[in-house]
Amino acid sequence: MSIPSRQLGDFPARLKATFDNPHHTADELRALGRGLVAQLVGEEGHTGAPDPRVTKLIAWLTPRLEQAISLSDAATFIGLSPGRARHLFVEQTGLSFRTYLLWLRLVRALELYTGSASLTDAAHAAGFADSAHLSRTFRRMFGIAAASLRVS
Repeated sequence: MSIPSRQLGDFPARLKATFDNPHHTADELRALGRGLVAQLVGEEGHTGAPDPRVTKLIAWLTPRLEQAISLSDAATFIGLSPGRARHLFVEQTGLSFRTYLLWLRLVRALELYTGSASLTDAAHAAGFADSAHLSRTFRRMFGIAAASLRVS
């Protein structure tokens, strides 16, 4: 899955500029990520109070990113059928479960990589098979190489 470049707008350039700034913060990266998700969801995103089952599911996902996680496992965790969980998740986040999980993994890998982890270690800790898988996914999603984000 990839995001069409017209939907990304200037996000790749802003992301690279943030990483090129040696004084960037994790909060700035999180704000970029939230901004991108909001941009992708657009006006159709859910604006009401979040469903507690989706909030619980997202909290459950975050520490398990290095594991294989299926929608069926996630649905069981929140007590719904996979079909209902899929529908509720999209309704609440504006993204499919798989896309959201991929986003969380990319964010985790980037946080680790821009710290002191190697690209391979960051990829494994975020649930990617290897650094090549992370690199392909990152380039497909954002149009730039993940390795170009390393701050010297």
